[in-house]
Amino acid sequence: MGSYLEKFEGAIKKKLRQQGKGATVVRTYSGEDTWIASAAYIPFVSAAVLVLRKNNSEFVSFHARQALVILIIVILALMLLPLILKMLAAVVGYGLLVYGAYYALSGRKWYLPIVTELARTIEI
Repeated sequence: MGSYLEKFEGAIKKKLRQQGKGATVVRTYSGEDTWIASAAYIPFVSAAVLVLRKNNSEFVSFHARQALVILIIVILALMLLPLILKMLAAVVGYGLLVYGAYYALSGRKWYLPIVTELARTIEI
């Protein structure tokens, strides 16, 4: 019975590849990494997490870099924008940090289009 299911699964994956639609595999993380990655979304902690745990976990590094980029964007917005837009930037930035911490705590990666691309350029 098991070999029949394996053949069926293999045939489906082969058909999807032929159609140009790759099967998406979502990897979830667990354990200490999720707590550390979610703590990286606390303002100014992300830099410390990057320095102290840079080679330990790709998942933690991903979230710490992303949190650092969000924080830098929010700080720049608070310095350069007028008062009403500063309040909006602060609320949106705080919301992004909370949402990112939620995704990190649930063990999933969260791809925010421009932020993720900027975060990948950070070398530590």
